[in-house]
Amino acid sequence: MEKILSLSSVRRVCFISIALLLSTLCSCHERELCYDHSHVSPVNVSFDWSEAVDATPGTMVVWFFPVDGSQGRRYELLDLSKYYPEYEGRGGSVFDTQIMVAPGEYYVLCHNGSTENNIESGNTFDNYCLSTYDDNLLSPLNRTATAPRPDVSEQQPVRMPANELWAHALETTVRVEQSATTPVEVRFTPARSHVTCHIKISYVKNLSPTLDISAIITGVAESYSPSLGLCGGSEVTVPFKVSHCGSDCLTATVIIFGDNAPHDVCHWLRLYTSYNYYYDFNITDQIHAAAGRKDIYINLSGLNLHTPEGGGLQPGVGGWKDSEKQDIIM
Repeated sequence: MEKILSLSSVRRVCFISIALLLSTLCSCHERELCYDHSHVSPVNVSFDWSEAVDATPGTMVVWFFPVDGSQGRRYELLDLSKYYPEYEGRGGSVFDTQIMVAPGEYYVLCHNGSTENNIESGNTFDNYCLSTYDDNLLSPLNRTATAPRPDVSEQQPVRMPANELWAHALETTVRVEQSATTPVEVRFTPARSHVTCHIKISYVKNLSPTLDISAIITGVAESYSPSLGLCGGSEVTVPFKVSHCGSDCLTATVIIFGDNAPHDVCHWLRLYTSYNYYYDFNITDQIHAAAGRKDIYINLSGLNLHTPEGGGLQPGVGGWKDSEKQDIIM
């Protein structure tokens, strides 16, 4: 019995010794990490919505791009009023917050996030932009096959419509000092950066309630650059849904990034119907006349729709039939 007690005592001493040793090793390891890491400093981020009083962003994305061209730092700010009652009633200031940023000198920009179609690309302040996903020409009709395109747009990528975009890039750099105790103040003034095309076609003949219609607009800008405050990229074709607005009226709204300057690209509006006919409108003059505007109104009048051969709906996409190009009546 005495031998058993002695053995138990020895084990207890060994366990205690090992625990103390591990505790000592862990403590040393934590001190080494503390000495090695870069000390971040506070930055107060706030927003002035006077240039976008109707903006309804889901989140706000803030980028800090080091001036040396190294990897930027992305922060996505939440609308805290959705999660904490004390933030309700703050209006546009719901995104105002403090973030921690590593020391350095930065180019800084912001735009709204949490969108369905807008995607971010680029890794420096100069090449960072917003664009949209690839799309199918007939996706608004829930079809995946191809369809005829205007000759001038045959080589253009097909991209989804843009989502609403509010953006701002600071004109001066921001310097964050190491281990600063006083926060750096960064204040953005986001402004509307997307263009909305409002399309209406009146006096439409043979408009059946069962007729599905989609459209494309050709030659519009592929992307938007917050650093330049301009649209850019190549020219793309954007498909979108067309709705009935009465027994003889069609309407549609499509958001784009804009029209690239110089404004010398031809723009076509082509309608596709579920009867496998397509109809062309040259809307170049309307687009170019609205250069610099955030809302473009395209009002057309007089469209004679064809009825399906045999009197029934044609479910396929083969055998598309051209129509005479439509004269624009303002």
